[in-house]
Amino acid sequence: MVYSRPQPVPPLTLQRRELYVQVGQHATSCTTAFIAGQRDELVLQSALFLQSLHSMWLQDGVEEADVWTELLRRVEVSDLLHKLNQPPHRGKKNGRPDRPWRVTTSKLP
Repeated sequence: MVYSRPQPVPPLTLQRRELYVQVGQHATSCTTAFIAGQRDELVLQSALFLQSLHSMWLQDGVEEADVWTELLRRVEVSDLLHKLNQPPHRGKKNGRPDRPWRVTTSKLP
């Protein structure tokens, strides 16, 4: 992982603690709306979560580019694992595709 210059985390103040609680509440509300099938609420809470998360990054000195780079890296690794699991030259044995390289996880690294 590549990060910009390391920065010390500022001390926990009441304002930062309230922001952290807010981020957690929006994340929980996203999950609740998803489970309940409330699409409009999910969209609203997702936007609020991202907005709060961005504020948290700013307060803690986290560079946006570092976060987006890490997400892109994970997506690319996931795509690579998917391609390795689906080789274009695979043959069929007994009517089933042969998988010489089988990746058994769908989780991002």
